[in-house]
Amino acid sequence: SLSAVAFLEPRKSPIDVVQAVGRAMRTAPGKKLGYIICPILIPPNADPENFLRNSDDEEGWRELGQILLALRAHDRRIEDELGKLLSLYLPKPPEVERSIIAVALPYGENEPDDEGGEGEGEAAPADMENAAAARIQYVEYEGEIGAAEEVVKRLLEGESMSEVGARRIGEAEASYKTDEPTQVFTGKKNADGGLDIRMDTVVRDEPKANAARGVVNIQKTKASARKIINGEGGTPVKPGERRQRRRRDAAQRATPRERAERRMQAMLLDELGELGSAIKVNLLSKSGLKDNRVMRDLNILEESVGEAARHLRADGLLAPLNRHFGLDRLKRSDKKSADGCTIAALLMMNAAMLHQRIVAGRWLPSVRDLAAIKNDVDVVNQTLVQWSSILRVDFDAVLKPAVDVIFSVQKTGKLSGLERALRHIAAEAERIAATYADMGADHAGPLFNRVMGNQPSDGAFFTRPVAASIAARLTLDACGDADWSNPQTWREHKTIDPACGSGTLLAALLADMKRRASEAGANADALANLQRIAVERVLNGLDINPVSLQLAASQLTAGNEDVRYRRMGLYQMPYGPDLDNPRKISAGTLELLGQKAIVSQRTELDIPDDDIASENAWDFELEDPVKAARNARIVIMNPPFTNRAKMGEKFPPETQKALRGRADYMEKKL
Repeated sequence: SLSAVAFLEPRKSPIDVVQAVGRAMRTAPGKKLGYIICPILIPPNADPENFLRNSDDEEGWRELGQILLALRAHDRRIEDELGKLLSLYLPKPPEVERSIIAVALPYGENEPDDEGGEGEGEAAPADMENAAAARIQYVEYEGEIGAAEEVVKRLLEGESMSEVGARRIGEAEASYKTDEPTQVFTGKKNADGGLDIRMDTVVRDEPKANAARGVVNIQKTKASARKIINGEGGTPVKPGERRQRRRRDAAQRATPRERAERRMQAMLLDELGELGSAIKVNLLSKSGLKDNRVMRDLNILEESVGEAARHLRADGLLAPLNRHFGLDRLKRSDKKSADGCTIAALLMMNAAMLHQRIVAGRWLPSVRDLAAIKNDVDVVNQTLVQWSSILRVDFDAVLKPAVDVIFSVQKTGKLSGLERALRHIAAEAERIAATYADMGADHAGPLFNRVMGNQPSDGAFFTRPVAASIAARLTLDACGDADWSNPQTWREHKTIDPACGSGTLLAALLADMKRRASEAGANADALANLQRIAVERVLNGLDINPVSLQLAASQLTAGNEDVRYRRMGLYQMPYGPDLDNPRKISAGTLELLGQKAIVSQRTELDIPDDDIASENAWDFELEDPVKAARNARIVIMNPPFTNRAKMGEKFPPETQKALRGRADYMEKKL
């Protein structure tokens, strides 16, 4: 008979949300609906509609977005029925609102008057238009809703602070706990004489224990205003727009609050097109509802990896998995770096999604569907059996690291957390495997970065997709005119990334090659064939991290079921002590420089020895990486970098010293 549940704090776990919501979903005599109540905290002196339009997800929408995302993971129908299910109830708007105003003014305008000054002023950002003759003036204004925009306009037109009724910023900071400013307005004149007025919410400190929200941070708010004036963020507004809307609302039968509720709800559901975009971004950036399918399912993927990692941690597997990935010696100072449980969950999720694509494409008829495996009593052994069966045929780059994780956990004897994680991963991989195949570098790179973080001890840092795209385009431009719809052109552009990481640069290069082929007239079938040629014969990547190589393999084959991993040119380079001979230390891709086929060694007669074989000059033999690197036309790379003192930080001190010595030795020989 329970009629409602309320979520008073964020809930990320679909299991937690569905279990709670299930209480209100149960039928009972006389009960027609169950309600889910999700309060969003709005400052007491803020206009609710205005606050929700401009607040970020942490401030206004996080709770609702995460609840909707969790519900959608349970039942996709919520996406289609959201318009019927969602209702907004706004509190009564205040009589007045307090705002911080920042305007860029030419020097000499609005100089201090007899009443004690115009507020703080400072130089405008260096790259703002006409910055040399401009300064930023900050004031505070309190007035009826919609009046602040008019004040910005009047200040830009030359009126003084006293004339517009503003006051020096910070005069009432002592009362901010109860009567704080809730929004910031910025203004500047464009080169054409027009006014650019924008708004945003104020910046707050982290809330103290048991506090609903942090206090307003004036300095950070001013810094945010400077960025907005300089073109970074903020929502454009027109003076008088909010006042006119309120007058129209009041003149119609519905109350202003009721009309605001309808308007906000329409924005949430994107029924107002452009008008709804700001609200839509705030909510949907977390929930993914009604949004791009790829981004929506990638949100689910990120949450699923986090949930699986929590199961592994709960079973005490953090320490053994950290050891498995060589993270146990690292200082946990970098909060952005993933721990062993997160890395393990991501590896298994990638493997499960590949598994599902194999089943859906019927590449290997003997492989069981994930639906059957997740419900098997012995899900761990069943997963191992299926992945080992696939490995005998192909796909080593993706499946082997995941299989190694399972073996590592089995050695601990703790299987309950692994079982829960695998069941969860299998269920989610079933849902989103198709999307994963379509996500591309623009989505995959940022996702892996959010989940994995940087790996600074290995010199590994994330290359942003836009930088990778620019590098790829410049690289192919430098190759000269070519018919990219011709498979032979692709074969002639052998490429290597000597530190490929998760494959962002290689994926960007592949995307630009396909773009050029499409512009040259290649159809979908031809593009699929060209992608297969690229992955199997053209693109090569080297890295010291098997996790990164798995992600690279997943990216390069995305969307193409014909690509076979067995021929993929991705190779793990030896790094640190050799397993069979701990005294033998290698330094990753630098070891290529010790191969005669890469750097010619001169004989006693001073004759270059260009033997094509990968005979090693200095202790190592690297046949496959040498083949990948030799005669490459394109080298594209974001070189790894780390402080010399931290090189190989995951290894014992003596190994770190040996690594530095190895690098010095090769430099001297070269």
